[in-house]
Formats: sequence, structure tokens, C-alpha cells
Amino acid sequence: MTFALSASHTAFSSIRMEPVFMVTSQSAATAACQALDAGVTVQKVDQAKLREQLLKDKQVLEWKKEWGGSGH
Repeated sequence: MTFALSASHTAFSSIRMEPVFMVTSQSAATAACQALDAGVTVQKVDQAKLREQLLKDKQVLEWKKEWGGSGH
């Protein structure tokens, strides 16, 4: 699991929630694999390729559902 995040104590409370933690970990792992494959640091990973792979892996990158307020 990844856990080296820089955030305020308030943001960290949200980040440590399991769904957010899983999304962050999956994204970090995918970026790390791409960095190894390309022979670059993770900061130099091609963001478009990373996004493409995350979407291919069914990663949710944007929440698009409108909130209806019905509780469902």
C-alpha cells in the first residue's frame, strides 16, 4: 500500500478512508509500473498514458453522477 501523501490533517482524514486509499494506491502502482517500463522517474511518467491505463483498468477518475438527493 502507498501512504506517502502530503496533506493537511483535514484532507488526510478523507484520504485515509478505504475507497480513496484504494484509488490512490492503484494509481500510484500503475504510475510506478509505467516508470519502471519507461526507465524514468515516476514524476516523468506520461500523464496521458497513465490516464489511458487507469481508465482501461476501470479506475474512476471523475465522479460524473448527479446527486439526486434521494439517498440512493
